[in-house]
Amino acid sequence: MADEKKAKKTADKKAGKDEKKKSTKNPFKAIGSFFKSVRSEGKKVVWPKAAEVWKNTLVVLVVIIIVGLAIYAVDFGLTTGMKAIKNAAATTTTTTEAAEGEEKGDTELVSDAETEAATEAASDTTEKAD
Repeated sequence: MADEKKAKKTADKKAGKDEKKKSTKNPFKAIGSFFKSVRSEGKKVVWPKAAEVWKNTLVVLVVIIIVGLAIYAVDFGLTTGMKAIKNAAATTTTTTEAAEGEEKGDTELVSDAETEAATEAASDTTEKAD
């Protein structure tokens, strides 16, 4: 009975080693198999004729040009609009500042006139005192 158990364990070990050897594949064979399958799939591809390739190329180029012009038109329109808004804002600000400046200018003229009158009065007072 003990001999049978030993024999069974030995047989199991050998079977396990054989299974490991069978499951381990040669990587070069796997790579070769991969390229063979790639080649067989490449043969199944239906390649277009030269005339069809040129036709499709022209269609792609025309679509690219049309989309490019559309993007350019939108960009140009938005840029022009933004410049117009900035100019309108600058004009409004300049007009508002000019109006405020005129109001301040009037008061500054009055202030300057008052300052000159005060200076003259002070100098007249100084001359009389001498």
